[in-house]
Amino acid sequence: MAVGATVCAPLAGRLVGRLGARLPLALAGGCITVSGLLLAGLGRHTSVVLLLSAYLLFGAGFGFANAPITNTAVSGLPPTRAGVAGAITSTARQLGAALGIAVAGGLVANTGPAGLAHASRPGWAVVAACGAFLFLVAHASRPHRTTTRPVPAPARGAA
Repeated sequence: MAVGATVCAPLAGRLVGRLGARLPLALAGGCITVSGLLLAGLGRHTSVVLLLSAYLLFGAGFGFANAPITNTAVSGLPPTRAGVAGAITSTARQLGAALGIAVAGGLVANTGPAGLAHASRPGWAVVAACGAFLFLVAHASRPHRTTTRPVPAPARGAA
């Protein structure tokens, strides 16, 4: 997961700066959806290659998601409120991580090592659904405009 996030986070920042948030969000949603679907079928005999691939995809999705989400939150407010938007985004991210860990822990709390993979399946299905939602949001959003409209000159004689 760490490798995927480390590689994709700076790439996402460059993509957001060049093309806007839509493409990195779509990549994040796609990676997270596929990783959740791969891990939703966990079992005793799941191969290490499948686990590593799924975790790499999940990390890549996480790396692609952070920059466009933060950019969208900060650019949606006037510059004087950008700090507030960044703080709210960071707080929401931390709260979501804490709740996600609590829910995932609750799903597998009373299972032994033999039943751990089976007990985690609903959690991975939720991850896949969240990734699919993120993918749909990315495709429903407005594309980034690369050109700007010129500001009209003030009329002569207007005060």
